[in-house]
Amino acid sequence: MKHRKFKKAIFDNKKKVFYLEYSSGLKLECPYSALSVENKIVDSGPDEETGHHSFYFVTDQGKKEFVPFDQPLHIAQHPEYVKQQTLYHVTKQVNKMLQASSISKRELARRLGTSLSQVSRLLDTTNEKKELSRLIEIAAILDYEFKWQFKKAA
Repeated sequence: MKHRKFKKAIFDNKKKVFYLEYSSGLKLECPYSALSVENKIVDSGPDEETGHHSFYFVTDQGKKEFVPFDQPLHIAQHPEYVKQQTLYHVTKQVNKMLQASSISKRELARRLGTSLSQVSRLLDTTNEKKELSRLIEIAAILDYEFKWQFKKAA
């Protein structure tokens, strides 16, 4: 995911919102309420110690809090973030199904008509460059049915 570092984190106590800008250029608004902030903010910015992978804010009570790069993406339900999280969770579930089955990765590769290294890439939870359809194929080979369930985001 390209939205991993903050460039700016500006606060607005009147509107009770953080204006965030990622180094990728993405701009988001994150309401205080989504982060359970009840006090006024006196300072905010990208966190140097994490290499800008989080931002900090300081309340008028002197309390310093940190927010990781992905939390505002989750709050905003940014499409790229949602896609990445969906791939991660489906891949994790397919790995569990494979471990519970008697089918080896080599046999899986044969049935998919691909290489063992490609199967390893498909089963790698950190690999974001794969198609969901290939994971559905693996689930079918493992004798599982794939069903979508959508629900209204909070």
